[in-house]
Amino acid sequence: MLDSVAPLTTPESVSPDSKQTANSRERMAVLALAMSAFVLNLNSNVMGALLPFIKSEFDFADDGAAWLLAAAGIGSAAGAFFVADVARWFGGRTVLVVSLSLFVVASLLHMVVADYWPLLGLRVLAGFATGLAYATASAAAADLAPYERRGAVMGRFNAGMFLAIPLGLPLAVWLAAMGYWSFTFVVQAAVGAIAVVLSLRCVPALPPSSAGRRWPLLKNPAVVAVLLSTMLHVGSFFTVVQMATTWLDESGLVAKEDQIWMWVGLGALSVVGSALLGRLSDKVGKRQFVLATSAILVICFIVLARGPSPLMLLLVGCLLALAAAARTGPLQALVSGLVKADQLGALMGLRGFSMQVGVFLFAMGAAGLAKRLGFEGVLVLAAGCQFLSYLAIRFGVREPGKSS
Repeated sequence: MLDSVAPLTTPESVSPDSKQTANSRERMAVLALAMSAFVLNLNSNVMGALLPFIKSEFDFADDGAAWLLAAAGIGSAAGAFFVADVARWFGGRTVLVVSLSLFVVASLLHMVVADYWPLLGLRVLAGFATGLAYATASAAAADLAPYERRGAVMGRFNAGMFLAIPLGLPLAVWLAAMGYWSFTFVVQAAVGAIAVVLSLRCVPALPPSSAGRRWPLLKNPAVVAVLLSTMLHVGSFFTVVQMATTWLDESGLVAKEDQIWMWVGLGALSVVGSALLGRLSDKVGKRQFVLATSAILVICFIVLARGPSPLMLLLVGCLLALAAAARTGPLQALVSGLVKADQLGALMGLRGFSMQVGVFLFAMGAAGLAKRLGFEGVLVLAAGCQFLSYLAIRFGVREPGKSS
């Protein structure tokens, strides 16, 4: 635990006023860190919403669009991967502030870019900054509370990530429809700037970590199991959500013009699931909670693959959004309990890298499968990946502190 946040975990003997002050400090620190999660998810998803509006301006073909969509993920994977190296030279809060500041600059440069290749470079740079920031923020959030309360803290932290969908994407579409697509990145920069200020004021200082190295972590079978589970889960879930927009439109279930409100609703449910259900994982056990939500995801994808009615589609979509969001924080909390505090930065960097690799691999596999079997085949593949993710936790990870 950080010395600067030790009062957050003081014994019952301290005064109620001290507890209230400590809880207030923790909430503000989580809010500051959640800003990093918000800008990561907004930056990762915003280009998909803007492509129809900028295609003629930048004159790119379908391959160019695909690279623009992938650029943020490529940059984010690189940023997350190098967290372990950077954290050995600088403290965590310094890395967080510098990476967020870099993100602000990269976002503002979108205002003046006029050609495709500079735009692609900015997408990679912004992705790199957010990957570095999110992994650092994840480690800092996990270090704010003892393991017993970490599911709730990590759930609130990740709620910022899910909030980017119902708030950020409608705003991006609205600005682009008025001809001001680049102002979306001004909003990104503003949120990033607020995150910089809050990080300086509210996030405890993290010293450089000489123990934060990647390769020793990869010798821990439980860590490898969680990384594999994360890769399978995030890769399949994120890709299916991206591909679902076309499927819903072509199948006549939800026209593309009406989908924005559907995503707003599902995004809001994700925020609720992440922010509120993390506390439940602390009560029932984070491992058991992750296994239960993983099983729900498997069932949901199978039901979707069978072609449900519109009402069933709505119910399954809501359950899917709640379960996937609720699973994220407790799984981060679970894996954080497997290593020492000074290894958290390297661990969260590997987790962020695994997320992006999973998205890339599943997207490549799903593209070919969709041509042969349609979106239903992709859903079956996603169900299989979620089941393998379940098995990785079931047989590869034990609850920290328990022998079985």
